[in-house]
Amino acid sequence: MNTVSDETPERREMIRSTVVTVALAAALLILGLVFWAWSSPDVVETSPVGWLNGISPYLTVVLEVLMMLGFFVFLVVTVINLKMYLTGIRAGWTEVVLLLILVSAMSWLMFGPATGVATAILSMGFIVYLYWLQD
Repeated sequence: MNTVSDETPERREMIRSTVVTVALAAALLILGLVFWAWSSPDVVETSPVGWLNGISPYLTVVLEVLMMLGFFVFLVVTVINLKMYLTGIRAGWTEVVLLLILVSAMSWLMFGPATGVATAILSMGFIVYLYWLQD
């Protein structure tokens, strides 16, 4: 019986997947950095973040968490694909946990403790999903 971890995709598929995930991770990181810049006290009132805060202050936090979660997901998939492509060995849990710490710390520093903790919790949910895929 084949499981997900037993299947080895073609190298061409891994390259295509890596290019797509790198592009999506970069786009979400850039969008997150733009939100971070727009959140500075000097420009927040005239930026789209100020407009979103006017609608609901929670809307901005939700968008920030979703951007950082998406960045984490695509970054993890990129690392797994790259390691498989370069070494023929799937990435281990060490790489995934290090990325969790990195992205959670980035989220905490960029947007504050509430967003950092929410990003960490949702990212751990994705890690659990990856674990379930192995069985």
